[in-house]
Amino acid sequence: MALANKKSSDIFNKNTGGSKNSKSITDAIELEIKNKFDNGEHVEDNGMFETLAPALYAIQQLTEDIEEIRRFVTSEITSITTSQANAITANTSKTTFPGFGTSSTTALRGDTTTISTSQASAITANTAKVSQGLTTANMAMQFSVARKGGQYTLLVTILDSSGSGKPVIKTGQITLS
Repeated sequence: MALANKKSSDIFNKNTGGSKNSKSITDAIELEIKNKFDNGEHVEDNGMFETLAPALYAIQQLTEDIEEIRRFVTSEITSITTSQANAITANTSKTTFPGFGTSSTTALRGDTTTISTSQASAITANTAKVSQGLTTANMAMQFSVARKGGQYTLLVTILDSSGSGKPVIKTGQITLS
């Protein structure tokens, strides 16, 4: 909750020069007021005390409220210590990594094989080549590219199912330069 705007105004001020107004007093007058207050003159004169008692009571309540606010600010509001601020700056309160696991359900080291040996071999040999297939009602044509060293070969396979017997398969290769 935000602090509301101030409602009270100055009883007096120490403005000087162009800022001086009807509530402005000098340092000497402020010291005189303070000395009278410190000496208890505001309560010694019964006539003055009777007249000022309600205002003095209200001022005393305000003083107690302000002291409660001071107590709260200094003891209730949590602030961080210099040590905590330094730890934040240095980032010393890191959560440590729990370590690497040894199965597919835990975090594994980067050099741990998480695929089968045959899958790793197929990747190394590039046996799962990218290909493109075209199919019509009775024909299927499959294109793929093989690379060995710096040599590329276009592989074409045609499956003819238009006859009444067993399908016919034809293959061909074109070496690309």
